Amino acid sequence: MNRDNELPEKHTILPTEAGLTKSDEESHRKASDDIQMEDELRKLSHAIEQSPSAVMITNSKGSIEYVNPKFTQVTGYTPEEVLGKNPRILKSDTIPSEEYRQLWETITSGGEWRGEFCNKRKDGGCYWEYASISGVRNHKGDITHFIAVKEDITERKRAEDERNKHIKELENLMSYSTIMNDEVHEETLLRHMSSAIQEHFNPDIMAIIMLDRERNMLYVPLIEPSMPVSEFIKNEVILDPLLCNVIKTRRECIVMNTNKDLSCKCILYKIERGGYICLPLIAGGILFGMVVMIKKEIACWNDEKIRRLMSNYVGLTALALHRLELLDIAKHTNITDELTGVYNKRFFNEILSKQIFLAKRRNEHLSLLILDPDHFKNLHDTYGEGAGDRILQQMTRIISDFVNKSDIIARYDHEEIAIIMPTLFITRALVKADEIRRIIEYTDFDDIVPGQTIKLTVSIGIASFPEHGTEQETLIKLANKALYQAKEGGRNRVAGPY
Repeated sequence: MNRDNELPEKHTILPTEAGLTKSDEESHRKASDDIQMEDELRKLSHAIEQSPSAVMITNSKGSIEYVNPKFTQVTGYTPEEVLGKNPRILKSDTIPSEEYRQLWETITSGGEWRGEFCNKRKDGGCYWEYASISGVRNHKGDITHFIAVKEDITERKRAEDERNKHIKELENLMSYSTIMNDEVHEETLLRHMSSAIQEHFNPDIMAIIMLDRERNMLYVPLIEPSMPVSEFIKNEVILDPLLCNVIKTRRECIVMNTNKDLSCKCILYKIERGGYICLPLIAGGILFGMVVMIKKEIACWNDEKIRRLMSNYVGLTALALHRLELLDIAKHTNITDELTGVYNKRFFNEILSKQIFLAKRRNEHLSLLILDPDHFKNLHDTYGEGAGDRILQQMTRIISDFVNKSDIIARYDHEEIAIIMPTLFITRALVKADEIRRIIEYTDFDDIVPGQTIKLTVSIGIASFPEHGTEQETLIKLANKALYQAKEGGRNRVAGPY
């Protein structure tokens, strides 16, 4: 075949073959590299401009040189408003200056700082961000700029705060429930409720209004801040509880704005601005009363979560009141002494154990008094068994009228009377015991034997927790020992376990 008819082979012409010098080749390569770098920079710039994170670049002195669109979206500041300024324009009052100082020391020494900020937007609102800040070095290794990449975490922080708040509320409710289950006195129980409500809901005025079902009347054991009952609630409502719509319907009453909404006719206290809420105390189908909270703020009870939380506290209180009522019923059956009406020995042992447990948990004091009439056998033998019983009855009435409502009285053994005094330390207990001794000594027992006045003295032994013992058996043993010492010492006296 004639090769002259064949198509010529393709041939690649090298630059040197095209007559280009080596210098031209290097220039061509450099131009190609510059084009590639510009392309990479364009991509990087586009990525930063479109980044879902806020980006801020400052010079080495901290003056802002660049911010991306996300920065403007988050902060509200346009680039023109922040260029040349220091990032401290975003600083809120919630972050201590020491934290900023540590940040600056970290990045100027070449390190990377990571952490959370609470910053302030242009409109004054606060927002949270997670930031990574580090230095940018030149070819000499010197830091010329700082770049901060920031993620808006406001919603995440809000969700965390809500979760933490909810956990805290549950913890508070559990603690409150424990306190109310442990309490054995209505007065103290209501004080606990008042403290909890004021701590968690901060009402301007709060009142606890209780229903006396036997007399069909209302009574007000607590108003905070204190004021006469006649200034707070109408007297006719006190005398006729059904005039109160909450008592009548057993449903809550909420008044958001007293200037616009139909107000309850029971409340006398004038609220120029604000509203109130009345929550019934109901448990076991029994209405015990209601809680009234006044706040000088319009629509302050709008928040359903707040109302639900308040209802939980009021509900736990009602359950505790119901438990106390059941306890009070039992008091008149198997836990009271038939002769004197005070607690019997079996219940005394149960309640002392519980009171010691509470004293340990609350880090409080407790004192135990055991009292015995002097020469009681002689009185019994001289005047008969009936006279001895009447002496014990009158003596326990005297003691019951004198001691605090929180004190617990029991007929401990035959003629012996035991008194548990919660929260009372030894020196104060000695004073109280001696006051009981003197009251009985100076009482004329005129109704024991017709036509005769009987004089009576008592000896009292004391032991205190935790000074003398931390267990029930120890306290009883030491109080009995102290009583024996008082008898041996001449009677009509008070003794402790010395």
